[in-house]
Amino acid sequence: MKPDDIDRILAQAADRAFPPDAGRGVIERVEGALLKDLRPVKPLAPWWAFTLAFLAVFAALAAASGTALGLHGIRVLTAEQTALIFPALLVAAWLAALACVREMRPAGGTRLGAVALLLACGGFPLVFSLIFGDYGLPGFVSEGVPCLVAGLCVSIPTGMVMALILRRGFVMDWSKAGVAAGTLAGLTGLGMLELHCRNLKAIHVIFWHVAVVASSGMLGFAIGWIADEYRRRKAR
Repeated sequence: MKPDDIDRILAQAADRAFPPDAGRGVIERVEGALLKDLRPVKPLAPWWAFTLAFLAVFAALAAASGTALGLHGIRVLTAEQTALIFPALLVAAWLAALACVREMRPAGGTRLGAVALLLACGGFPLVFSLIFGDYGLPGFVSEGVPCLVAGLCVSIPTGMVMALILRRGFVMDWSKAGVAAGTLAGLTGLGMLELHCRNLKAIHVIFWHVAVVASSGMLGFAIGWIADEYRRRKAR
């Protein structure tokens, strides 16, 4: 169906609803009945304002949780390691924040949530493999599970805050928005771990720290999918 076809259908419907001999008063009464309850909608803030808001939540919660648990990790990092890890975190967080903002607008542009998650889960193992050594497995699970739990304890509440910001817009697909918000929340947990965790084994950081981002992204997708299903069933 083409736009001209839609225009023709609407014109025909209008002709049936308002015959040629209908008076202006009848049309005005119908318009009044349709328009009386309409209220202007407050426009959304600019995209960059929401992007900064998401980044502020990411930075504030990562720093606050890392400080609360103890800044042991950043104290054992070299200047070169710090200069590589944290700018990479900021770039990944910016991409995830932009993905969140685009989900808030129906015509917000190319959806980037899955891209942000894949780049984070693929990029950080590469970064960590370049700057850390030791791939020994002793203590792999016993040292790793506490980091995964701590990271998720930060990312889950962060994801809730992200959801509150997302609700300020008009999210059409919560599963995609959940991936974007979950990725950004997971990066918050990862940021906390880089500030807090003093374990610099490559195998530990590559697997357990990055697992926080992957788990958060998948959890965000699952919660968003449930929200979409609930909304569809409620609309029936």
